[in-house]
Amino acid sequence: MSALDATLLPSLLLYLDPGTGSMLFSAVVGFAAASFFALKGLIVRAPTQLRAWFGRHAGDSAQDRRLVVYSEGGQYEGTFRPLLQELARRGIGCLYLSSDAGDPLLQSGIAGVVTRHIGRGPAAWAQLNTLHAEVCIMTTPGLDVLQIKRSRHVRHYAHLIHSPTDKAFNRPYSFDYFDSVILCGPHQERTLRCLEQLRGQPPKLLVQAGCLYYDEMLPAYRELPPVQHSAKAPLHVLIAPTWGKNGLLTRYGMRVIRPLVEAGLRVTVRPHPQSWISEAALLADLREQTREFAELRWDDSRDALHAMSESHLMVSDISGVLFDYCFLTEKPVLSLAFEPERRGFEANDLPYDPWELTVLDIVGKKVGEGDLPRLASLAADMAGDVSRTAQIRALREQYVLHFGQAAVPAVDALEDILQLAAAGGARALAASPA
Repeated sequence: MSALDATLLPSLLLYLDPGTGSMLFSAVVGFAAASFFALKGLIVRAPTQLRAWFGRHAGDSAQDRRLVVYSEGGQYEGTFRPLLQELARRGIGCLYLSSDAGDPLLQSGIAGVVTRHIGRGPAAWAQLNTLHAEVCIMTTPGLDVLQIKRSRHVRHYAHLIHSPTDKAFNRPYSFDYFDSVILCGPHQERTLRCLEQLRGQPPKLLVQAGCLYYDEMLPAYRELPPVQHSAKAPLHVLIAPTWGKNGLLTRYGMRVIRPLVEAGLRVTVRPHPQSWISEAALLADLREQTREFAELRWDDSRDALHAMSESHLMVSDISGVLFDYCFLTEKPVLSLAFEPERRGFEANDLPYDPWELTVLDIVGKKVGEGDLPRLASLAADMAGDVSRTAQIRALREQYVLHFGQAAVPAVDALEDILQLAAAGGARALAASPA
């Protein structure tokens, strides 16, 4: 090797062309980033994976983990409390999981119920997706469609329907991947069976139990002191809409409120709980416009029973509270008649009208947009129509089974499912229609 070659050798060994250097730099940065996020993911998932590997949580016995009940929050207290109390009466333990730290059932003290707050969002989904249980029951729809996936450590998933309305206005595939569904009445079975046939799915177990929150609401309503309406007192109207694009406040706003108040009627506006979150700007605007009305009040209390008891009738749309009102109070409802949006809901696939749209003239009267200016006189006529009471009772008897006593048949079904799950046959049960 020449002296010149020896002088150039270090420079030649250290030289990289710009293209190769850029590629190497990108590779190093990419590797570092991937390593960082992989390590971060392991740290986030570590507690959940440990629970999955060991199959239990400190303080949860094997008996408690046979049945897991999951609630999104305290708004479902009325649905789950009768269920938990009936389980306790029969000596069936369970693990109750809630995403709401303020859920009253976390501190219920019901015998045999172990409770745990699991948070919201990814923290809750991670725990639910690696859950260990023989049976898991929840009111949350969209299993295996949205964020909650089937855990391979759960033998049977049951969905608990928590309102008497048809399931046509749920999002698509809300119930498709549950093994069983606990229903309120035959109209809900019709819809779920129709969707199964349309999608070529095997029939799941459908249990006709009833609406559980009536087990608490009915005795609580009957215990309220009777309201004495003076003959000279103005008619009291409760406006209780659903939220979103099918809600009357969204569609009509002051066009519903103003005619009633200006006619001298007392008006209570009770928006859907979700409206206070998702439609805060709309409600703020309407409250500002109604500040001058002394006979109008806005009700955001958790308990709707007092507002129901004090009113003569309700004005609503397709909200489930419409049926709570007429089934509990046996008073009529004026419902705004419009074609609800079906796109993006199960109703778009059904070859028939959803049940609630077909019975509105039984529980009261449908009124159109052109009737809004004379809404007060229509309300006065409807409030005096005593013929509706017998029709409401007959509708309730047909479509809300075991009214005020739904927990008993619901737990009857859960006992059967638990026995089959213990024998490894809960999914076989799901393949047999009720």
